[in-house]
Amino acid sequence: MEEKKKDIRYDLDGDELMTQVLCDLVNQYPGLPADDVITFATLPEAGGISLYPDTGAAIDSERTSVTGKVRQVCQYPFFITWRAAGPSEAQKAAMKEWLDRLGRWLERQPVIIDGQSRQLEAYPPVAAGRKITAISRQIAGYLEERDDHQMETWAISMVAKYENIYQK
Repeated sequence: MEEKKKDIRYDLDGDELMTQVLCDLVNQYPGLPADDVITFATLPEAGGISLYPDTGAAIDSERTSVTGKVRQVCQYPFFITWRAAGPSEAQKAAMKEWLDRLGRWLERQPVIIDGQSRQLEAYPPVAAGRKITAISRQIAGYLEERDDHQMETWAISMVAKYENIYQK
């Protein structure tokens, strides 16, 4: 018996909106050093931190009411990477913990930063009928790559879930 393959549908407008909202949100992380910026899909050879989309904003489910109101449940998978030159064992552990702490903060869990408990109180508005309902880690911080020049890239995989509500 042949298994029917489900067509993946994408929220193309939501992809663009979620990219901007998430870039802004991660740059509000209270554990981000003052002079650092988490860039979008740009990681200089010398090192830095960047947010990369994974597969785009996919529509998980869609329901249409008798009045024509459409409710989509969508997800936007992404990952954040941190590249550094030849980190020591202590620096590697600190990079992994920093990524994990960022992940917990995005999940709206309390995290300790500089001895203080910090927590993201609410997700920012997205616009155009979209609202973030949850952000969760898919995998804890991990070593993604080590090149021949001793550059290491550490990453954390995340997914933002959101609703898209509009009238047909």
